[in-house]
Amino acid sequence: MNTSPPHNCKSSFLTQLFALRRRNQNTHVEPYIHDPATDAPPPPPPKDYKPSTQRPFLGEEYINEKPLLFDVDLGVLERPPRSTSLPIPVVQQIPPRIPVKAYSPPAMPLTPEEKAHRRLAAQRQAQLEKEAMLREEHERQEAKRREKLEQERLEREEEEKRKSSVARGRLQELRERKQLEKERRIQHTKEMERWRAEQMQRVESQCSEKEEERRRSVEGRRMRIARINEEVFSDSKADKMAGWVTVQPPDMLAWKRRYYKFELGHAESKMLLYGNPREVDKPLDVLPLDGQIESLAEWYEGFEELEAIPHSFALRFIDGVEWRMFADSAEEKDRLLVLLSEAAGIIL
Repeated sequence: MNTSPPHNCKSSFLTQLFALRRRNQNTHVEPYIHDPATDAPPPPPPKDYKPSTQRPFLGEEYINEKPLLFDVDLGVLERPPRSTSLPIPVVQQIPPRIPVKAYSPPAMPLTPEEKAHRRLAAQRQAQLEKEAMLREEHERQEAKRREKLEQERLEREEEEKRKSSVARGRLQELRERKQLEKERRIQHTKEMERWRAEQMQRVESQCSEKEEERRRSVEGRRMRIARINEEVFSDSKADKMAGWVTVQPPDMLAWKRRYYKFELGHAESKMLLYGNPREVDKPLDVLPLDGQIESLAEWYEGFEELEAIPHSFALRFIDGVEWRMFADSAEEKDRLLVLLSEAAGIIL
């Protein structure tokens, strides 16, 4: 009679299955040799094949060879299996594939000639490998050198392009600057020509105005001189022959205020210059007039420095000496010119 405690049928079966699996793993595994016939896939089943739903019997040898880890009720194995709706899968152990080295016969000892031959072959192989390495290094260095030369060439071309671009830009800027300077010069030339034309027109206008004024002045002076000539020489008064005048002697810059007197009708006509009317005993300057005067000139006859001095004129002698004078008024100037022309014998 079985006195072991009752166990669950399902758990007992799983326990046996795990024990069988551990046993198969501990068994010796034969080396795997590749066989194309065995590795081929199984042939397809026939059309009337129906898979079995019953569980295969594992056998008593697996149970009796090694004791189990747990107490198993062996009577459970004798019971008929229960009908289940799903089949129990069968676990198949696939042996691992272990590569097997090919059989090689035992090595025979080498003779000295074979050793020398192998040594020479090894040296030759080492020499060839060394040459190959040197050749590869040389090729690498050559490729590196060519790459460096190519990089330098590209940099030179880039630098030349940059310099050429800068030079073209500077040349264009220089051309534009020259063009602008040329346009400015042309504009300045046109402005100067216009200004010169305006100045010439203004000068011509001023000259014409001055000429017209001079002509009127000459005509008016002739009329005044004719009137003064009649007044002076009709009465023959001594006070008509004297007066005040400011003179500038030759080779002097200073102007001197002098009192003058004329001596007419003598052997030689003279103009006497004194410091004041009370000191008439000895004159300061004596100007001989009879035949010594070349001309009586106005400022526009070569004495432009007298233009700004009103009532001024110049006395030019035949020896080149020049005296510059100006009177206090236009009437005084006309009277002085009449006396000088009469004393020098010059027709105004």
